[in-house]
Amino acid sequence: MSLRSGLERILEPIRIQVRNIVSRSLVQLVKDDKNIQLVQLSILKDEVKDNVERIQNYGFTSVPGKDAEAVVLFVNGNKDHGLVIACDQGKYRLKGLAEGDVAIYDKNDNYVKLTDSGIEVNSSNEKVIIRADGDIEIGNVSLKKLINDEFQSLFGNHVHNYVGFVGTGTPTSYVTSSPAKVAGSSPVNVNAIPPAPPQILQYADDITDNEMTSKLKAQ
Repeated sequence: MSLRSGLERILEPIRIQVRNIVSRSLVQLVKDDKNIQLVQLSILKDEVKDNVERIQNYGFTSVPGKDAEAVVLFVNGNKDHGLVIACDQGKYRLKGLAEGDVAIYDKNDNYVKLTDSGIEVNSSNEKVIIRADGDIEIGNVSLKKLINDEFQSLFGNHVHNYVGFVGTGTPTSYVTSSPAKVAGSSPVNVNAIPPAPPQILQYADDITDNEMTSKLKAQ
């Protein structure tokens, strides 16, 4: 045996370990119920690895679909100890972003883009849910203050004009409102009108003259 062949025989296991350190693979299954996500990978044509740990960045997590592309490292070239360090699914990736743009996305075309022109949020099912135990600020406006002050002021001063048909058939106009006082008028309590046999209430703007006549005849 020559010196060269002897060295090659000695170095071959090291070369195999080096070649095995990094590998491309495809995701087949995902287990997402542990602290560290576990995936099943197909590496070579007939090589499948189960329960390979997938290391994700803190604050970001996802569940890749079948045939997502993955890069796996094998510690010391040992294929019994793999770590998935990157995972992508190119068919869903947002394309055409400008330099410096950032986006998060999913397979359903939901995404959030951070761009030079602002933040763009897209919900493919037309629903966005925001939950907060405290307050929500839009610009420099408190949403809690807007609802408590502005909405209550708006609806507290809301006025309805009614025409009431009392048993005599005589139309009686009156105004109802919330307990808040409306500028230029005093709220009238409907319950303060003396009770009378059958009473029909209709919005004055929603009834025609013919309908009014027929209802008076019915009385």
